Amino acid sequence: MFWNMGRWKFTRFSGRLWFAQALLCVASGNLTAEEPTGELAQRLSTVEVTRYAAAPGYSEGPTWRQGEVFFCSGALLRVGRDRKVTKYLNLSPAGTFLRENGDILVCDNKNRAILNVSSDGVVGVVAEKHGEKPLNSLNDLTVDARGNVYWTDPSGSSADKPVGRIFRVTPTGQVDQVADGLAFPNGVEVDPSGKNLYVIESQTQRILRYELPPNSEPLGTPVPFFQVGGSGGDGCAFDAEGNLWVADFHRKETGKGRITVVSPAGKALAHLNIPSKVVSNVTFGGPEHNEIYCTTGEPPGVFQAKVGVKGFRGHPAKELRILRKLGIRPEM
Repeated sequence: MFWNMGRWKFTRFSGRLWFAQALLCVASGNLTAEEPTGELAQRLSTVEVTRYAAAPGYSEGPTWRQGEVFFCSGALLRVGRDRKVTKYLNLSPAGTFLRENGDILVCDNKNRAILNVSSDGVVGVVAEKHGEKPLNSLNDLTVDARGNVYWTDPSGSSADKPVGRIFRVTPTGQVDQVADGLAFPNGVEVDPSGKNLYVIESQTQRILRYELPPNSEPLGTPVPFFQVGGSGGDGCAFDAEGNLWVADFHRKETGKGRITVVSPAGKALAHLNIPSKVVSNVTFGGPEHNEIYCTTGEPPGVFQAKVGVKGFRGHPAKELRILRKLGIRPEM
Protein backbone atom coordinates (compact mmCIF):
# COMPACT_ATOMS: atom_id res chain seq x y z
CA MET A 1 0.00 0.00 0.00
CA PHE A 2 1.25 3.47 -0.84
CA TRP A 3 -0.09 6.41 1.10
CA ASN A 4 0.97 9.96 0.32
CA MET A 5 -1.40 12.08 2.33
CA GLY A 6 -0.68 15.67 3.28
CA ARG A 7 2.38 15.69 5.50
CA TRP A 8 3.34 12.01 5.68
CA LYS A 9 4.37 9.36 3.20
CA PHE A 10 4.07 5.62 3.75
CA THR A 11 5.00 2.71 1.50
CA ARG A 12 4.34 -0.99 1.74
CA PHE A 13 7.27 -2.92 0.29
CA SER A 14 7.71 -6.69 0.43
CA GLY A 15 4.75 -6.94 2.77
CA ARG A 16 6.09 -4.40 5.29
CA LEU A 17 4.89 -0.88 5.98
CA TRP A 18 7.64 1.70 6.31
CA PHE A 19 7.44 5.07 7.94
CA ALA A 20 9.36 7.22 5.43
CA GLN A 21 9.53 10.99 5.42
CA ALA A 22 7.77 14.27 6.14
CA LEU A 23 6.18 16.08 3.18
CA LEU A 24 4.25 19.29 2.79
CA CYS A 25 1.74 19.77 5.62
CA VAL A 26 -1.89 20.41 4.75
CA ALA A 27 -3.48 23.26 6.66
CA SER A 28 -7.17 23.05 5.85
CA GLY A 29 -10.61 22.31 7.18
CA ASN A 30 -11.55 23.32 10.70
CA LEU A 31 -8.14 24.30 12.10
CA THR A 32 -9.55 27.62 13.29
CA ALA A 33 -12.79 26.14 14.64
CA GLU A 34 -13.70 26.74 18.26
CA GLU A 35 -12.15 24.22 20.63
CA PRO A 36 -14.63 21.95 22.46
CA THR A 37 -15.25 23.02 26.06
CA GLY A 38 -17.83 20.54 27.39
CA GLU A 39 -17.54 17.91 30.12
CA LEU A 40 -15.91 15.29 27.88
CA ALA A 41 -13.41 17.83 26.55
CA GLN A 42 -12.40 18.77 30.08
CA ARG A 43 -12.10 15.14 31.14
CA LEU A 44 -9.94 14.10 28.18
CA SER A 45 -7.66 17.10 28.69
CA THR A 46 -6.54 15.56 32.00
CA VAL A 47 -6.40 11.88 30.99
CA GLU A 48 -2.97 10.26 31.14
CA VAL A 49 -1.84 8.73 27.84
CA THR A 50 0.89 6.10 28.08
CA ARG A 51 2.87 4.11 25.54
CA TYR A 52 1.46 0.63 26.03
CA ALA A 53 3.76 -1.22 23.62
CA ALA A 54 6.56 -0.45 21.17
CA ALA A 55 6.59 -1.76 17.58
CA PRO A 56 9.24 -2.37 14.91
CA GLY A 57 7.63 0.15 12.54
CA TYR A 58 4.58 2.20 11.68
CA SER A 59 1.55 0.58 13.27
CA GLU A 60 -2.19 0.42 12.59
CA GLY A 61 -5.37 -1.61 12.99
CA PRO A 62 -5.60 -2.35 16.76
CA THR A 63 -7.99 -4.84 18.39
CA TRP A 64 -8.25 -5.59 22.13
CA ARG A 65 -9.33 -9.12 23.10
CA GLN A 66 -9.35 -10.60 26.58
CA GLY A 67 -6.38 -8.62 27.86
CA GLU A 68 -4.32 -8.89 24.66
CA VAL A 69 -3.90 -6.31 21.90
CA PHE A 70 -3.51 -7.34 18.26
CA PHE A 71 -2.22 -4.83 15.72
CA CYS A 72 -0.55 -4.51 12.32
CA SER A 73 3.12 -3.68 11.87
CA GLY A 74 4.82 -5.75 9.17
CA ALA A 75 2.84 -8.76 10.45
CA LEU A 76 -0.09 -9.35 12.78
CA LEU A 77 1.48 -8.71 16.17
CA ARG A 78 0.20 -9.53 19.63
CA VAL A 79 0.78 -7.66 22.89
CA GLY A 80 0.41 -10.14 25.74
CA ARG A 81 -0.91 -9.34 29.18
CA ASP A 82 2.73 -8.84 30.19
CA ARG A 83 2.98 -6.23 27.38
CA LYS A 84 5.52 -8.33 25.51
CA VAL A 85 5.15 -7.89 21.73
CA THR A 86 5.40 -11.00 19.57
CA LYS A 87 4.58 -11.94 16.00
CA TYR A 88 1.22 -13.71 15.93
CA LEU A 89 0.66 -14.40 12.22
CA ASN A 90 2.90 -13.97 9.19
CA LEU A 91 0.55 -11.72 7.24
CA SER A 92 0.69 -8.27 5.67
CA PRO A 93 -2.31 -6.76 7.47
CA ALA A 94 -3.69 -3.22 7.41
CA GLY A 95 -6.79 -3.50 9.58
CA THR A 96 -8.46 -5.78 12.12
CA PHE A 97 -11.96 -6.07 13.56
CA LEU A 98 -13.13 -8.01 16.61
CA ARG A 99 -16.30 -9.99 16.03
CA GLU A 100 -18.70 -10.58 18.92
CA ASN A 101 -17.81 -14.29 18.97
CA GLY A 102 -14.12 -13.49 19.61
CA ASP A 103 -12.90 -14.10 16.06
CA ILE A 104 -10.76 -11.38 14.47
CA LEU A 105 -11.31 -10.27 10.89
CA VAL A 106 -8.20 -9.08 9.07
CA CYS A 107 -7.61 -7.02 5.92
CA ASP A 108 -4.58 -8.93 4.63
CA ASN A 109 -2.53 -7.69 1.68
CA LYS A 110 -0.24 -10.73 1.59
CA ASN A 111 -3.05 -13.05 0.54
CA ARG A 112 -5.17 -10.12 -0.72
CA ALA A 113 -8.12 -11.39 1.23
CA ILE A 114 -10.48 -10.81 4.12
CA LEU A 115 -9.42 -13.38 6.70
CA ASN A 116 -11.21 -14.74 9.75
CA VAL A 117 -8.87 -15.69 12.59
CA SER A 118 -10.68 -17.82 15.17
CA SER A 119 -9.94 -17.57 18.88
CA ASP A 120 -7.85 -20.76 18.59
CA GLY A 121 -5.81 -19.39 15.69
CA VAL A 122 -7.44 -21.10 12.68
CA VAL A 123 -7.20 -18.80 9.64
CA GLY A 124 -9.97 -18.92 7.04
CA VAL A 125 -10.58 -16.93 3.85
CA VAL A 126 -13.87 -14.99 3.83
CA ALA A 127 -13.34 -13.10 0.55
CA GLU A 128 -10.55 -13.11 -2.04
CA LYS A 129 -12.24 -12.25 -5.36
CA HIS A 130 -14.70 -9.75 -6.78
CA GLY A 131 -16.30 -11.62 -9.64
CA GLU A 132 -13.40 -13.35 -11.34
CA LYS A 133 -10.81 -10.77 -10.33
CA PRO A 134 -8.64 -11.04 -7.22
CA LEU A 135 -9.07 -8.31 -4.63
CA ASN A 136 -6.79 -5.33 -5.06
CA SER A 137 -5.82 -3.64 -1.78
CA LEU A 138 -7.54 -3.89 1.59
CA ASN A 139 -7.25 -1.18 4.23
CA ASP A 140 -9.83 -1.16 7.02
CA LEU A 141 -13.05 -3.07 7.73
CA THR A 142 -16.21 -3.29 9.80
CA VAL A 143 -19.38 -5.38 10.20
CA ASP A 144 -23.03 -4.29 10.12
CA ALA A 145 -26.05 -5.59 12.02
CA ARG A 146 -26.85 -8.15 9.30
CA GLY A 147 -23.36 -9.62 9.42
CA ASN A 148 -22.12 -8.01 6.19
CA VAL A 149 -18.42 -7.16 6.16
CA TYR A 150 -17.34 -3.86 4.55
CA TRP A 151 -13.80 -2.85 3.66
CA THR A 152 -12.07 0.06 1.95
CA ASP A 153 -9.80 -0.16 -1.09
CA PRO A 154 -7.88 3.14 -1.45
CA SER A 155 -5.28 1.91 -3.95
CA GLY A 156 -4.26 4.56 -6.49
CA SER A 157 -6.70 7.16 -5.21
CA SER A 158 -6.03 10.78 -4.32
CA ALA A 159 -7.81 14.12 -4.19
CA ASP A 160 -7.06 14.57 -7.90
CA LYS A 161 -7.84 10.94 -8.73
CA PRO A 162 -10.79 9.74 -6.63
CA VAL A 163 -10.87 6.08 -7.64
CA GLY A 164 -11.08 4.54 -4.16
CA ARG A 165 -13.78 1.93 -3.53
CA ILE A 166 -15.76 0.20 -0.81
CA PHE A 167 -16.60 -3.52 -0.95
CA ARG A 168 -19.01 -5.75 0.94
CA VAL A 169 -19.13 -9.49 1.50
CA THR A 170 -22.33 -11.06 2.84
CA PRO A 171 -22.40 -13.94 5.34
CA THR A 172 -23.13 -16.24 2.38
CA GLY A 173 -19.99 -15.11 0.55
CA GLN A 174 -21.39 -12.71 -2.07
CA VAL A 175 -18.82 -9.98 -2.80
CA ASP A 176 -19.99 -6.65 -4.26
CA GLN A 177 -18.49 -3.24 -4.89
CA VAL A 178 -20.89 -0.90 -3.11
CA ALA A 179 -19.26 2.53 -3.59
CA ASP A 180 -16.58 4.18 -5.71
CA GLY A 181 -15.23 7.60 -6.67
CA LEU A 182 -13.53 8.17 -3.31
CA ALA A 183 -10.32 10.09 -2.52
CA PHE A 184 -8.53 7.54 -0.35
CA PRO A 185 -11.29 5.80 1.63
CA ASN A 186 -9.73 4.76 4.92
CA GLY A 187 -11.35 4.03 8.29
CA VAL A 188 -14.86 2.59 8.14
CA GLU A 189 -17.44 1.90 10.86
CA VAL A 190 -21.15 1.15 11.34
CA ASP A 191 -22.89 3.14 14.07
CA PRO A 192 -24.57 1.43 17.06
CA SER A 193 -28.02 1.97 15.50
CA GLY A 194 -26.96 -0.14 12.52
CA LYS A 195 -28.42 2.44 10.14
CA ASN A 196 -25.35 4.22 8.81
CA LEU A 197 -21.86 3.46 7.51
CA TYR A 198 -19.19 6.10 8.15
CA VAL A 199 -16.11 6.33 5.94
CA ILE A 200 -13.06 8.54 6.47
CA GLU A 201 -12.01 10.02 3.13
CA SER A 202 -8.47 10.92 4.07
CA GLN A 203 -7.39 13.06 1.14
CA THR A 204 -10.34 15.45 1.47
CA GLN A 205 -9.95 15.51 5.28
CA ARG A 206 -13.62 14.67 5.70
CA ILE A 207 -15.89 11.93 7.00
CA LEU A 208 -18.77 10.68 4.85
CA ARG A 209 -21.97 9.01 6.03
CA TYR A 210 -23.87 6.44 3.96
CA GLU A 211 -27.33 5.18 4.82
CA LEU A 212 -27.22 1.39 4.78
CA PRO A 213 -29.71 -0.16 2.35
CA PRO A 214 -32.15 -2.75 3.74
CA ASN A 215 -31.16 -5.28 1.08
CA SER A 216 -28.21 -6.14 -1.15
CA GLU A 217 -28.19 -2.86 -3.09
CA PRO A 218 -25.07 -0.66 -3.37
CA LEU A 219 -24.64 2.30 -1.06
CA GLY A 220 -26.34 5.50 -2.14
CA THR A 221 -24.97 9.03 -2.26
CA PRO A 222 -22.97 9.89 0.86
CA VAL A 223 -23.63 12.89 3.08
CA PRO A 224 -20.63 14.93 4.32
CA PHE A 225 -20.62 14.37 8.09
CA PHE A 226 -17.55 16.08 9.53
CA GLN A 227 -14.48 17.99 8.33
CA VAL A 228 -11.46 16.70 10.24
CA GLY A 229 -8.99 19.29 8.94
CA GLY A 230 -5.27 18.97 9.51
CA SER A 231 -3.89 16.02 7.54
CA GLY A 232 -7.25 14.26 7.68
CA GLY A 233 -8.41 11.22 9.59
CA ASP A 234 -7.39 7.58 9.42
CA GLY A 235 -9.22 4.94 11.52
CA CYS A 236 -12.18 5.31 13.89
CA ALA A 237 -14.36 3.60 16.49
CA PHE A 238 -17.77 4.28 18.04
CA ASP A 239 -18.54 4.54 21.71
CA ALA A 240 -21.75 3.13 23.15
CA GLU A 241 -23.51 6.52 22.89
CA GLY A 242 -22.87 6.78 19.16
CA ASN A 243 -19.99 9.25 19.29
CA LEU A 244 -17.25 8.61 16.74
CA TRP A 245 -13.64 8.56 18.00
CA VAL A 246 -11.43 9.48 15.05
CA ALA A 247 -7.69 9.00 14.62
CA ASP A 248 -6.89 12.63 13.74
CA PHE A 249 -3.69 11.75 11.90
CA HIS A 250 -1.44 14.81 12.33
CA ARG A 251 -1.92 18.43 13.37
CA LYS A 252 0.39 21.15 12.11
CA GLU A 253 -0.34 23.34 15.12
CA THR A 254 1.04 20.77 17.59
CA GLY A 255 3.27 18.61 15.41
CA LYS A 256 1.44 15.56 16.78
CA GLY A 257 -1.62 13.42 16.19
CA ARG A 258 -4.70 13.22 18.38
CA ILE A 259 -8.09 11.55 18.71
CA THR A 260 -11.10 13.73 17.93
CA VAL A 261 -14.52 12.76 19.33
CA VAL A 262 -17.48 13.65 17.09
CA SER A 263 -21.12 13.57 18.17
CA PRO A 264 -23.89 11.89 16.10
CA ALA A 265 -24.83 15.43 15.00
CA GLY A 266 -21.35 15.99 13.53
CA LYS A 267 -20.04 18.30 16.28
CA ALA A 268 -16.55 18.02 17.77
CA LEU A 269 -16.97 17.12 21.45
CA ALA A 270 -13.38 16.64 22.60
CA HIS A 271 -9.77 15.99 21.67
CA LEU A 272 -7.40 13.47 23.23
CA ASN A 273 -3.80 14.47 22.52
CA ILE A 274 -1.41 11.59 21.80
CA PRO A 275 2.38 12.00 22.23
CA SER A 276 3.20 10.77 18.73
CA LYS A 277 3.62 12.53 15.41
CA VAL A 278 0.83 10.49 13.83
CA VAL A 279 -2.16 8.50 15.08
CA SER A 280 -3.38 5.85 12.66
CA ASN A 281 -6.27 3.99 14.29
CA VAL A 282 -8.19 3.53 17.50
CA THR A 283 -10.20 0.90 19.37
CA PHE A 284 -11.88 0.45 22.75
CA GLY A 285 -10.76 -2.20 25.19
CA GLY A 286 -9.97 -3.00 28.80
CA PRO A 287 -11.91 -5.14 31.30
CA GLU A 288 -14.73 -2.55 31.41
CA HIS A 289 -14.37 -1.68 27.72
CA ASN A 290 -13.76 1.95 28.67
CA GLU A 291 -10.13 2.35 27.66
CA ILE A 292 -8.70 3.64 24.38
CA TYR A 293 -5.90 1.86 22.50
CA CYS A 294 -4.46 3.63 19.46
CA THR A 295 -1.73 2.81 16.98
CA THR A 296 0.91 5.33 15.97
CA GLY A 297 4.01 6.23 13.99
CA GLU A 298 7.12 8.01 15.34
CA PRO A 299 7.23 6.55 17.87
CA PRO A 300 5.52 3.46 16.45
CA GLY A 301 3.43 1.22 18.63
CA VAL A 302 0.30 1.27 20.78
CA PHE A 303 -0.77 3.97 23.24
CA GLN A 304 -3.37 3.53 25.99
CA ALA A 305 -5.68 5.95 27.81
CA LYS A 306 -8.27 5.15 30.48
CA VAL A 307 -10.95 7.52 29.21
CA GLY A 308 -13.87 6.21 31.29
CA VAL A 309 -16.19 6.06 28.26
CA LYS A 310 -17.79 2.76 27.24
CA GLY A 311 -17.00 1.66 23.72
CA PHE A 312 -19.52 0.11 21.34
CA ARG A 313 -18.90 -3.64 21.33
CA GLY A 314 -20.12 -4.18 17.78
CA HIS A 315 -23.13 -5.81 16.22
CA PRO A 316 -23.95 -9.49 16.88
CA ALA A 317 -21.73 -11.85 14.90
CA LYS A 318 -23.32 -13.87 12.12
CA GLU A 319 -21.82 -17.09 10.84
CA LEU A 320 -19.56 -16.33 7.88
CA ARG A 321 -18.97 -18.65 4.97
CA ILE A 322 -15.30 -19.72 4.99
CA LEU A 323 -14.07 -20.37 1.45
CA ARG A 324 -10.97 -22.28 2.53
CA LYS A 325 -8.50 -22.48 5.37
CA LEU A 326 -4.93 -21.27 5.15
CA GLY A 327 -2.13 -23.52 6.31
CA ILE A 328 -0.67 -21.01 8.74
CA ARG A 329 -0.79 -21.03 12.51
CA PRO A 330 0.03 -18.46 15.18
CA GLU A 331 3.67 -18.20 16.20
CA MET A 332 3.51 -18.79 19.95
